[in-house]
Amino acid sequence: MQAIRSLILTLCVISLAFAEHSPVFLWGANSEAKPSLATVSGDEFAELVTPLLAQKALVVFMENDLTNKDFLCSTDGKSCYARLQGVSDKTYYAAVENPVESLKTIDGEEEYNSVDASGKFSKPLETAAGKINFVKFNDEQSSVRGSNLQSHDSIIASVTSQLGDNVFFMYTSAPSTSLLKRQRRETTDNSQGYVFREGSKFLLYFTSLSVINENSVTALDINAMTVKADNATEMSVTLTPTTGSPLTFDLTLAGGYFFMKNVMYNNVKFLSSDVYAPTDFSYFCGNLTLISLATDDVPAHTLKWNSLQFQAPFGRTDNTTFIFGDAWHCVGFFTGGILSGLLIVALLLTITFIGVCWMMDINTMDRFDDPKGKTITINASD
Repeated sequence: MQAIRSLILTLCVISLAFAEHSPVFLWGANSEAKPSLATVSGDEFAELVTPLLAQKALVVFMENDLTNKDFLCSTDGKSCYARLQGVSDKTYYAAVENPVESLKTIDGEEEYNSVDASGKFSKPLETAAGKINFVKFNDEQSSVRGSNLQSHDSIIASVTSQLGDNVFFMYTSAPSTSLLKRQRRETTDNSQGYVFREGSKFLLYFTSLSVINENSVTALDINAMTVKADNATEMSVTLTPTTGSPLTFDLTLAGGYFFMKNVMYNNVKFLSSDVYAPTDFSYFCGNLTLISLATDDVPAHTLKWNSLQFQAPFGRTDNTTFIFGDAWHCVGFFTGGILSGLLIVALLLTITFIGVCWMMDINTMDRFDDPKGKTITINASD
């Protein structure tokens, strides 16, 4: 019984550790208030928001690493949220379990957007009833937390003044994992990276792409992607840059994994045998470098991809707006440092084991002189 209780307690602690609780500031609509110390579950929060979406659209401003302490921020004796303090119909929830993920469980359309320092969105904001718009801040960040919050307060005030009464707003923390931030990026602003999608077939993201040879470095500014599905297990991808030759590669399905093959640029083929991932995962590599084989006529070329992430579900989903699955990293688990550490640990354990064995082999004396018996005499001669 004690073991079962310990197991239940451990599972509870693990579930709390993985649950992400964030503050939520909601205004522009009358929502049900909760006790300040109460934790609102994700399902309960979705039930609170659903009736509000029946007549209005929702704009969710996502702040990185937002905590309850941030709402107490002040600069020069003035609150960092001077404008948010003056809004009407506001409700504050101190701890909501995964608020952004909870909103995605609500039936309705979702849109991902970003807003700059002037309050301008990267693409037009749709405010039809039931629409949920997730908005990230795309302004210049400073090293001072208070200055960032104050700037975002001004941006929010500028946005709310532009929109009518058919919209209500939410200010909460962005999902903390960097992977999720990559998944949610939907802009094609080249300063933030390139995002290309072909329905439910293929999704690609990277920050930069360049080809390097012994004489020059050519940066490829990709402006279009075309995908041709030859059959259910193969597809061809063509990335067309603004100038220069296109980059092409094939994706094939085998054993539940998708593989990148036949990477070609300007009639140069690059080796890509290690670029693969399961169809339920997305392939991710912070710095993918592919090398071509040198010949007498063509020198070796290097294809360098920064922050590359792509996924080819191959029929595992029909969602045309699917997001990246969990990342299948290009760096294997057993890196050189890990192997060195394991070898050192094995060596230390071996030394410890031998030392313990030697200590256990030490025996006490079991033969002594008998004081009542004949004295042991040892004859010594020169």
